[in-house]
Amino acid sequence: MKKYLLMTLITLISSMTAVGQNMFSGSTDLEVIANEWENVTLRNVPNGSLATMLDCFNKKWPTWMLTSAVKTMKKGVAGRDTYNNDQIVVHNKPKDGFVSVDWWGDAERHEFMRACYWKRSNGHRLLGIYFGGTDNYPNIHFVCFYDYDMKKHTLTPEPQIIDGFRTTEDRKFYYDLPEQGKELQISESSEKGHFIHSFKWDGMKPVFSESVKIEYEADGDHCDEEEE
Repeated sequence: MKKYLLMTLITLISSMTAVGQNMFSGSTDLEVIANEWENVTLRNVPNGSLATMLDCFNKKWPTWMLTSAVKTMKKGVAGRDTYNNDQIVVHNKPKDGFVSVDWWGDAERHEFMRACYWKRSNGHRLLGIYFGGTDNYPNIHFVCFYDYDMKKHTLTPEPQIIDGFRTTEDRKFYYDLPEQGKELQISESSEKGHFIHSFKWDGMKPVFSESVKIEYEADGDHCDEEEE
């Protein structure tokens, strides 16, 4: 009986490991995307729907995150959708032009993606895709901005939108793409403190509006203190 239970446990662990490996197999390393996206114009994009634009991006740099997102959007699922025994969570908000994907299957590995688009005053669309992960050292966080031209069917990178707000050794930025509305917020963590940078939509792009420093109040209890 004990031998049977042991074999069952080994089989279960092996299958779970295989699922994890299969999920990440063929997925482009986020550092590769971060280094390449600014220099590549994506062509033959049939339309400006979020699913279509993400699908085109995914064909150039395939990731398990975009694959899951596109699959959910093509199914027409609105709201929460899951894969791999609920370890992959997709939150699709088609009315707001927003989708997010999170992976919670490993305590030491967390990757995520957020994507949305804005309608521009010139008839184009601005696509934003935010990738982040803790499986890299240092942790990687970056956002890709593209202009979609409905006549040329192209996605052209617009990296200048995030100039001045890119992670360096001294300053880390985390991007809050809007689930509703059009305002973009970027959180900063650096030696100078923690800040929230707000960007208002001007019809063509998010434009810097203000920065607010976040002050944390001490409550007297600290997790790094040991009781006598």
